[in-house]
Amino acid sequence: MQQKMEKVSTDIFRYVELGLIKPFDVALYVKYLELFNPNQAYAYPTIYQLELLLNCSRQNIVTANKRLEQAGLLIIKKHKNNDNIYFPLQPHCKEELYKQVPDLFLKFEKRKESIESKVVMDKVRLEDLFES
Repeated sequence: MQQKMEKVSTDIFRYVELGLIKPFDVALYVKYLELFNPNQAYAYPTIYQLELLLNCSRQNIVTANKRLEQAGLLIIKKHKNNDNIYFPLQPHCKEELYKQVPDLFLKFEKRKESIESKVVMDKVRLEDLFES
């Protein structure tokens, strides 16, 4: 049995870190890459197909599409019979993305510091527990 693999830039996870998209949006993005037709240069699944393939609701797809568009990872255009066609775009590298949204980068750094301080505190509590 042959497995199908899609190459995805790990830079997409920076978008999740910064809160631009959610983890579900990554799954939808990868599905667009999988369904991408190189001869036509776009993907054209229906919302119904996406609901089935991703085991989710129509609203989840619509909301995720909006986030992917706002993040600059997807272009959606109307096609024949009012169907959508999808153009997944490459994620920006870390440096380029951070230049575009420096405020989100600062917010991420503060969150990271907060989490790291909790790790240190938990380690100290654990050491205190064993010293007692």
